[in-house]
Amino acid sequence: FRSGMGSNIHISADPCPHAVLAFALDKGSIYLWPKDDWANPWTRGKQKGSTVECPGGIKATSYECYLKPVSSCTPTGKGPRFIGVKRDRGKEELRGTEVVPRVFKELLRCSRYPKNYWIKWWRAQTAAFLVRPSSSTLDELQSLRKESLVGEMQDEVLGSYVRHGDKYYEAKEYEFKDYMHIYSWILGSDAEVERRCPDSSRMLAPFKKQLPRLRAAQRLYLGSDDPAVLEEASRSFSCSGCLVYMNVSRLSKRRPLMEVQKLLGARQMVMESLLNLQLLMESDAFICTWTSNWCRLVDEMRMTVALKASHLSLEVNKRCPRFNWVHGGGAETPDYR
Repeated sequence: FRSGMGSNIHISADPCPHAVLAFALDKGSIYLWPKDDWANPWTRGKQKGSTVECPGGIKATSYECYLKPVSSCTPTGKGPRFIGVKRDRGKEELRGTEVVPRVFKELLRCSRYPKNYWIKWWRAQTAAFLVRPSSSTLDELQSLRKESLVGEMQDEVLGSYVRHGDKYYEAKEYEFKDYMHIYSWILGSDAEVERRCPDSSRMLAPFKKQLPRLRAAQRLYLGSDDPAVLEEASRSFSCSGCLVYMNVSRLSKRRPLMEVQKLLGARQMVMESLLNLQLLMESDAFICTWTSNWCRLVDEMRMTVALKASHLSLEVNKRCPRFNWVHGGGAETPDYR
């Protein structure tokens, strides 16, 4: 990948009227990225320069080999080619309702789903279609899970991903203690969120049947690119089996993702990311930040493939946590696209 996995998937699912799958569906076709395309999310286009080590011992020129193919067809170079959206070319912004393929608009209109969430709904459907690990990838994920998972994903598990790394360059970053207040509020051991947020009781009301099981288990699955976060969490969740995490390499120095890829290896990064995605999809509730492409991808996969749309999903915030695009009722969320 030339950027993070969440970012790459969202390039393909990018919510603009002619962006990839929406572009193709409106033409009654399916879009296949030409391998020499500069915008191909799976390669570096003409600059890719090297082969990819894929699960099952296969070598390829694209990281798409980790997933089931989008189509059995092969790009021929004929037909319309996606060349970027108006925003990429410096022109006017596009309204959210313009980005959804026409075939789905009547369905969304009849459902009375908030119009400003249509793009979020469409991006989730696209992500669910694209992120379908191949059988070889699933086999390797099972082996990696046995080797690296500390603790067990049993009973009810609160899942969370703390995105640090180089993210502070482009978005607000939250300390682990900010996440911890929300964990403790959900698990019934801290009233800090209730003091700061008058609506906190109302926010949890739709999930009251789920809360007793989460509170009885007191178990957290935590993913993070920051080793300090795991150290802090181990002190807060000190009871046996209460903290579940992946025992993998994490770099203490903040580096751009592509630097990390060079140090750890692309294949290791992809497999660890996919396992983290799998574990967060299994979790019974989810806490993250919607400014992170990775967190948004996890949330989209949970709401669709994992059938967790009726489960709690919140964004960390200094004052009041915020719902995702399923439960937000049209309220603004930081993932503007």
